[in-house]
Amino acid sequence: GLIGANGAGKSTFLKILSGEIESSSGEIVFDEGLKIAVLGQDQFAFENYTIKDAVMCANKRLYEALKEKEKLYMSEEFTDEINERLGELEIITAEEDPNYDCETRCEKILSSLKIKDFDALMSTLQSADKFKVLLAQVLFLGADVLFLDEPTNNLDLEAISWLENELLRHEGTLVVISHDRHFLNKICTRILDVDFKQIRDFAGNYDDWYMASTLLAKQAELKRDKTLKEREEL
Repeated sequence: GLIGANGAGKSTFLKILSGEIESSSGEIVFDEGLKIAVLGQDQFAFENYTIKDAVMCANKRLYEALKEKEKLYMSEEFTDEINERLGELEIITAEEDPNYDCETRCEKILSSLKIKDFDALMSTLQSADKFKVLLAQVLFLGADVLFLDEPTNNLDLEAISWLENELLRHEGTLVVISHDRHFLNKICTRILDVDFKQIRDFAGNYDDWYMASTLLAKQAELKRDKTLKEREEL
């Protein structure tokens, strides 16, 4: 979990980690083949997509294969070339969706977030529901590494509880920014305290960080008082 004051650099640090922006020094390296998903912040990026398509396009390779298959199956004549291409697309589909349940998974996630009309355009949704679709998108991919910036925004308590359980089942790495103490307590095992140019690493959840940082602050205060007293005695 990334915590810190507003403007301390949490979002910038997350963008550097996820590769959205380059760092001024150093290097971020991921193992080859890892799937990485970042919670989008642009609620208007998919206005002309249906809700279901906006979620499923998170897996670009699968989404494009499904759309091309759909188009080819509408052909008036099935040539050898079309049949060959359909075979290639079927291989892609099987690789990306081995259980052939992508649409079911997509609809299940959306339903859990109280989004019901899967075929409606994104442009018809209120801002809060658009954010839910972006959240569904990042969860749908089944990524190894998730980067989430304030994922509980616009969610009611029931949806937050559902999200917590989903993230607890996630077997990969999760990096999250949140001001929700209860949420951080539930899902985090490490806390990074971003304090402008300094980042401090704490084991445990938010409450563990709070106790440890309070102790460190107290120790620093005692050390400062001791130093001042010694100077006065010189």
